[in-house]
Amino acid sequence: MTPESTMNCGNDLLVDFPTSRRQGQIFTVESTPSTSTSKEQSTPPFPSFKKVRFSEVADMTHVDFPSSSELHQRWYTADDKTRFKRILARDVRRMISIVSSTPGECLSTEVLEACLGIEIFLSRDLAQRTREKRARHMIGVLNESGRQGRSERIDDERLSRVSEKTSRWARDRAFELAVGYWELFREMEE
Repeated sequence: MTPESTMNCGNDLLVDFPTSRRQGQIFTVESTPSTSTSKEQSTPPFPSFKKVRFSEVADMTHVDFPSSSELHQRWYTADDKTRFKRILARDVRRMISIVSSTPGECLSTEVLEACLGIEIFLSRDLAQRTREKRARHMIGVLNESGRQGRSERIDDERLSRVSEKTSRWARDRAFELAVGYWELFREMEE
């Protein structure tokens, strides 16, 4: 991206989110009227996907390092982090117990909402695979960044493609979860 193209974006943001939609984001949903059994094409009720683009120019502001008392007031302490982990572990255990002892069609909206964000922890196998995929993503991006640094030829588009490729699983999983939750909540409301 050249400085001229950055200036033509209409903003001076470091990160630019283009508004173009991804191609092929149409999925099939069942018609709801009882007289119709055909399928119709519909766009998802979710916001469009956005690509991140970085500007070549960034403004920096120097800020003095906060004092230790300011840091203590602003940031979570080690005790806070330990407490958060205990709460997460407790919530995961509780959800595993509820989900494993309740038939899927009997799960309430409240239980499903309580599972939002902790889905990967409900299965040890899934949590392990997610950790491995995250590590592969990080290694892939860092390897490409290191390769470009050694060659002294920076290609932000290639780095973006590597990141997109190595994180596709996360986007696909998030989309599938969103569609699944949307369909479950929609069915519960009917």
